Amino acid sequence: MNNNNKYSLSNNRYRAASGIVALAFLLVFPVLSIGQQDSATSLRAYYVNTDAGNAGDGSMSSPFNSLDQAENATEEGDTIYLTGSSLDGGIALKSGQKLLGVSADGTLLRNPEERVRLTNTTDKLDGVIVQLADHNEVAGIHFYDMSNSAISATQSNYSGTHIHHSSFTGTADQHTEDEDGLVFAVSLDAREGVHEDVVIEDSSFRDGFDLGGIKVFHFGDSRGRYLFQRNDFFDIGGRGNFVRTHDRSVAETTILDSTADNIGHGNRNSDSIMPWLMGQSEQVMLVRNFRYKNTKQLGNQSNTGFEGWMYGYPSGDEENWCTACKLTIKFWDSVFENAVTDTIQFANWGTNSQLDLEIHNSRIIGGKPTQVGGGISVILQDVHSSGSRHSILIENTEIIGTTGYGLVLDDWGNGGDQTIIVDLGGGVLGSVGNNRFSANERGDMRITADYVSARNNEWNAEIPTIYTRNIEWSPADRSTWNVEGEIFPDAAVDID
Repeated sequence: MNNNNKYSLSNNRYRAASGIVALAFLLVFPVLSIGQQDSATSLRAYYVNTDAGNAGDGSMSSPFNSLDQAENATEEGDTIYLTGSSLDGGIALKSGQKLLGVSADGTLLRNPEERVRLTNTTDKLDGVIVQLADHNEVAGIHFYDMSNSAISATQSNYSGTHIHHSSFTGTADQHTEDEDGLVFAVSLDAREGVHEDVVIEDSSFRDGFDLGGIKVFHFGDSRGRYLFQRNDFFDIGGRGNFVRTHDRSVAETTILDSTADNIGHGNRNSDSIMPWLMGQSEQVMLVRNFRYKNTKQLGNQSNTGFEGWMYGYPSGDEENWCTACKLTIKFWDSVFENAVTDTIQFANWGTNSQLDLEIHNSRIIGGKPTQVGGGISVILQDVHSSGSRHSILIENTEIIGTTGYGLVLDDWGNGGDQTIIVDLGGGVLGSVGNNRFSANERGDMRITADYVSARNNEWNAEIPTIYTRNIEWSPADRSTWNVEGEIFPDAAVDID
C-alpha cells in the first residue's frame, strides 16, 4: 500500500500500512464477549413480548408487543429485549442500542431452536428487518423468510457492529434481489469514512434457494475492518462471505473457524468466499480453519470454493476496471474439497495490480476444474503487458484428487510485461515446501512462469509432471477450457 493509502483507526488500535500481514489481525483484533461493546453506555432496558396481547409500557411486567413501539420509545444506548415466539416488522436501531432475544429469565438464546423469530412483511424499511446505526449488538434472533436483508447498514457508519448467536433462513416468495438474484442476510454498504471493529460470529446462514450470507461493499475512500468467525453456511444460493471494494477503498477481513457446504442453488456462480476488487482498491484477507465442501455438487462451472477477482478487461463497466488493485490473501489450516470446478481460483483481469498469495498447512481435495484447470488456479493477467505483479507461496499443503492439474498458473494476456515469483519450497519467499501433489489426473502442474522453486515436495511420481500451455487464448473467444499441455522444460523448475 502506498503512503497515500495509509490509515489509522481511533485510539491507535490498528494501523494499516505497507508490510502489515494478515496474521497480525489475530493479535490486535479482540474477540468480543456478549455485552462487552456498549455496557458502559447502555441506559435503559425495554421489553417486547412477541406474544403479548396488549401493548404495555415496555417494562418486563408489561412489555411492548411490536418493534414500532420499541423504536419510538427508546433512545441511544438502550437495550431492547425480545421474548416470546415470533414477530413481524422492522426496526431502525439508534447508536449504541442492543437488540437481544432472551428467555423469560433474561438469558441470551444461544440455542437456535429457541430463538425469537423475526420477519418483515411490511413496507417499513423496504422489508429490511433491522437497520443498523453504530455500535449495535444483535443476538439471540432467528431471522426468516426475508423479503430484503435481515440486517442492513446503508450509507451509515456501522462501526462496532456485533452480530452473534443468530440464525438466518429462507427468503419470502416476493423479495428484493441484487444483480445475482439474491437476498443477502447481512448487507453492509460503506460510502465514506472508517468502519471498524465489525464482528459477525457464532451464526448460521441456511436453507435458502435465493439466500446469500454476508455482503460488504466499499466505495470511495472508505475503510473497513471485519472479523467473521465460527459461522456456518449451508444449502444457500449465494456467496457466504462476499467483500467487494471500489474506487480507492480498503477492506481488511479475517475469517476464522467457519464452514460452508452446498452453496450455489439455482445453478449459480456462488463461491463460498469472494474478495472482488475494482478501481484502485485494496483488500487484505486472512482465512484460517475454514472448512468448505459441496456435497450436493450445486452451482455452475464457475462455482469455486474460493475466488479472488480483480475486475477488468474484457468485462463491461470499464471505468471500474482495476488499474492499481492490491489483493493479499493468506490461508492457514483450511480444507477445501469437492468443488464443482477449480477449488481455489484467482483471476487478475486488471492492469498494474498486485496479488500476494500464501497457502499454509491446508488441504485441497477433489474438484473438477473446468475454468483454468487446477485445484489451485491463478490467471496471472488478462491483458498483454499488464504491468501486474504476483507472489505465490505454498507450503505444508496437499493438492490431491482433482480431475485437472494440482496447480495452474495461466497467462491469458499471452505474455508481455508482468512479474511473478512462485515458491513451493526453497525459494526467496521462504516456503519450506512439504507439499503433496497426488492423483491429479492431468498432472502436478501447468505453468507459464519462467521459473518456479519447488524443493522438498512429494509428487505423484518420482519426478513431477509439469506442463506448459500449448494453446493461445484469444480475447474474443474464451470457449476453450481444459487446455492440454506439453512437458515443460526441466530447467524452468527447481525441484532439487
